[in-house]
Amino acid sequence: MAKIKAESTRWVYEYPAVDKLSSVPELILLGYDRFHEASPLNDHQHERSYEFVFVESGKVTWEVDGHLYASHTGQFFHTRPGEWHRARLSFIEPCSIWWMIIADPAENPGWLSLQDEDRIEIHKQLQQLPRVVFVNSRVREPFAKLRSIIDNNESLASCRVRHYVLDILLQMMNPSSIRQIPMDLKVAMNQLTALIEAAPETRWSNRELAAEVGVSESHFYRLFHDIHGQSPANYIDRLRMDRACQLLRQEGANVTTVAMDLGYKTSQHFATVFKKYIGLSPSQWRGFS
Repeated sequence: MAKIKAESTRWVYEYPAVDKLSSVPELILLGYDRFHEASPLNDHQHERSYEFVFVESGKVTWEVDGHLYASHTGQFFHTRPGEWHRARLSFIEPCSIWWMIIADPAENPGWLSLQDEDRIEIHKQLQQLPRVVFVNSRVREPFAKLRSIIDNNESLASCRVRHYVLDILLQMMNPSSIRQIPMDLKVAMNQLTALIEAAPETRWSNRELAAEVGVSESHFYRLFHDIHGQSPANYIDRLRMDRACQLLRQEGANVTTVAMDLGYKTSQHFATVFKKYIGLSPSQWRGFS
């Protein structure tokens, strides 16, 4: 029998780790991970099952069939049965994620104890689901409930697990609309984002960024996080690392020069930040790419 694996930043349930859930084979894997720095996540697939990943915090870029999909705080990414996928460059960025692997409803009569009509309808909607979906932050609750039921071997476990798995799927298939931002403010934020992206080496303070938009520092921080799913500092660091990857590909590129060009005072600090987000040192990346 498989065991529940739990560490300070990782928790995994694998069917059928809990006897009370032996009647819920549809939930193949369920887990939580917190990555403090870029970590390996290579090509893999799940035959006859879907994988759903909810980004609780941070940003993750995924690769499926050569296409890149960026997901950030408050978004779901998913793959369909049999699709090969991995984190970009085979390293998942610093983030916190919930994830679950669910058997394909199309191949499993009685799936989650649903009638065939509902089971087939869910299959159809999953086939049409966008690769990345924004959901309400409430989706954390059913994930936390699932973990509690499994860890504590609670009563009516199989019934409640089915309920919360369906709750998560229904939230993905009927996502909440993003909080509306006034058009003039949205335009100002888009212009600021373009300004930041054009010169990622610039050292901005939150106060300076807020002044560009014409709002308070606290209001700006909330707006930025709503739009980009991360803090301004993390967003800018990731931009610098993307630019660094481009520069390091150039023939004759020098790590120290790239560090200085991107506004870092020392190549050592630059290398530390680079490895945190990319998973390799600048020199390793240059050889890898």
